[in-house]
Amino acid sequence: MKILVTGATGFIGTLLCNKFLSLGYDVHFLSLSTDKIQNVNERLKLFYWNPSLNLIDEKCIDDVDVIVNLAGFTINCRWTKTNKKLIHQSRIDCSETLYQLLKSKQHKVKYILNASAIGIYESSESAIYTEKDKNYGDDFLAKVCKDWEQSNSRFNKLGIDTAIARFGLVLSKTHGALYELAKVVKNGFGANLGNGKQWMSWIHHADVVGGIVFLIQNQLTGIYNFVAPKAVIQDDFLKILSIQLKKSLWLPNIPSFIIKLVLGEKSVLVLSSQQVLPQNLINTGYIFKYPTLEMALQDIYK
Repeated sequence: MKILVTGATGFIGTLLCNKFLSLGYDVHFLSLSTDKIQNVNERLKLFYWNPSLNLIDEKCIDDVDVIVNLAGFTINCRWTKTNKKLIHQSRIDCSETLYQLLKSKQHKVKYILNASAIGIYESSESAIYTEKDKNYGDDFLAKVCKDWEQSNSRFNKLGIDTAIARFGLVLSKTHGALYELAKVVKNGFGANLGNGKQWMSWIHHADVVGGIVFLIQNQLTGIYNFVAPKAVIQDDFLKILSIQLKKSLWLPNIPSFIIKLVLGEKSVLVLSSQQVLPQNLINTGYIFKYPTLEMALQDIYK
């Protein structure tokens, strides 16, 4: 199998490429920099693209069977007007560039998996969301996800089987929210953000990779929530993390209004609440390697 990966140099993209290579798959991936364009080896090849200009090396899809589309400007930045436009438009541009290439050039692509996020769901401390729910939010992140998914749904029109992976909070020792939270807890300054009752729907990075490989190998279509079966509220998340790190939590909650003053619109990343279930992954037979937070953190910090 030959797989084209966009966003291959990001955290999840890097893990995926390594996994694909270990399974004997050939990997193509894309770069914005012409200086980096070279054939790393016979099974790992780079190609140039610039989605903002709708430019892409057509050879990137030669003999490709599957595309994994993860590309987009990071949300881990200051949410200035310029950066918000980049967050939104970069995702649309990447999907549009791929769509136009696949529409205009003969290819062998039969399956495409596109990224999204559970931020599409409305923030709630009481609702439980599965892939069937359409209770979508109206904040910036929800709009990005809705527009991104709409753009990616068009691949079906080209006769390509399509899946959408809505990622939750991906746990890693070296990247993302867990990395930042662990630094604070290790230094003795762990505290709930807001009331601490907001739901955190998380997933171990190994289950992100395992789930994607499972969908590809079984050519499964539709929408999939990439979260573990058991979400936890933030208060419990921090308690379990502090126990794993052997640190105590003693500071009072940081009020929501202070977080909003400091982070502005970006405060939704820590104050929003989505209790999400991976119903479709479970129904298709995927077995989570780390179904509970305790198991996930034990592995990460072993």
